[in-house]
Amino acid sequence: MTSASTPRPEEEWLSLREAAELLGMHPATVRLWADRNALPSRRTSGGHRRFRRSDIEAHLRQESERKPHPAARLLVQSVLGRVREAWAEGMLDRLPWHRHFDEAAREAYRRLGRRLLELLLRALTEAGAYPELLHEAARLGHEYGSITRTSQVPVADAVRAFLYFRSLVDETLIQLAEVQGTRDHQELPWAESLYQIQRLTNEILPALIEAALGEESSQLPSPPGSSDGSSAEQSSCQPS
Repeated sequence: MTSASTPRPEEEWLSLREAAELLGMHPATVRLWADRNALPSRRTSGGHRRFRRSDIEAHLRQESERKPHPAARLLVQSVLGRVREAWAEGMLDRLPWHRHFDEAAREAYRRLGRRLLELLLRALTEAGAYPELLHEAARLGHEYGSITRTSQVPVADAVRAFLYFRSLVDETLIQLAEVQGTRDHQELPWAESLYQIQRLTNEILPALIEAALGEESSQLPSPPGSSDGSSAEQSSCQPS
């Protein structure tokens, strides 16, 4: 719960951005969770939000202890396996668009790819969080686009890279559906799962292109239930 109490000296408090980095989320999402009392926080005398590190770490432990649906986890692990196989066998190096990514851009895309897989896993296991996940997908696309722009990767090649990754996800899901769809009891509603994943990835691609082209006028939507409507860039200069 949000409070204005004075922290004890031995407690370590994090800023909104520091808490977001620790959680692997966008600051706007963390702010929304704090507004809903899903994350304990307090306000400084200047109105800035602070989070206790122990609370953030407890939340991370709780998340790690949750057991996602086995079929959803299998999907994510299968996609990861296909990506690693492509790297190990040099398949990506043979794709023309991949040559335009320097090592820094490749590492940044790998990190975002892991976050995207976690987002897809949540989409398949947390039905009530879907509106929030759509917003987070757009934020993730914006980060993809920002890296594309700063790394001077051609926008068309960034789109090809994303579509390559998306095709791996779609193909893996379809393969799992073909195997498990023959059973009397399907572990996941595969058709609905494909629809949910495509809705999420459809939010990412336009945001990627807009950010890569530097179209700052197209403001990203605010999280569901958020009243301030601040963008990712605005969040660092507004009271947090």
